[in-house]
Amino acid sequence: MYIVISGIFLFTFGHMFKRLFPSLREYIDRKFGEKLGKGFVGLFLVSGFLLISFGYYHNEFDIYLYYSPPWLYAVTHLMMFCSLGLITLKEAPFGHASRLKKYFKHPMLTGLIVWSASHLLINGTLMAVILFGGLGVWGAIEIYLLEKNNSNAPEPEESQGTLIGDMSFLGRIILIYVILILIHIYLGGNVYPFL
Repeated sequence: MYIVISGIFLFTFGHMFKRLFPSLREYIDRKFGEKLGKGFVGLFLVSGFLLISFGYYHNEFDIYLYYSPPWLYAVTHLMMFCSLGLITLKEAPFGHASRLKKYFKHPMLTGLIVWSASHLLINGTLMAVILFGGLGVWGAIEIYLLEKNNSNAPEPEESQGTLIGDMSFLGRIILIYVILILIHIYLGGNVYPFL
């Protein structure tokens, strides 16, 4: 459990480093170069991800805080599908963005919060609450910090998106969702009653 908590701390700290310590990040970039500065922050991200993965899947003790009714699994799948859409919404392959892009200011972080909530619906263990709840709270704090730092900045002009962008967007979600299903099954977490 402490491994997962340490991983969450390193992972979120790496992402928030620039916003929490902008002058220090600027100093590191000036002193060692922007690439080495990003590499320094990247160490936190990679270390955090590895600790989270290892700690969560090799945890030998856990406590069930609540149990979920079977019908919540369908809600979880729908929320997961939506979260993948939000996380990949800003992508614009071959210059074609989705028309939904203009409706979300922070789609990736919003998608992370939806992803966290969807996992909490069907994972009632203490470890799951720490992991998914922690990442969801981090996503909300990141949005707050971004809004606070950019409150006076002008809104960037966004492309309106195209029909091709919408079709590409839907295709990406389906492909990623299928890959995630296979990964979950491989790791022993089959929550797909249709398989």
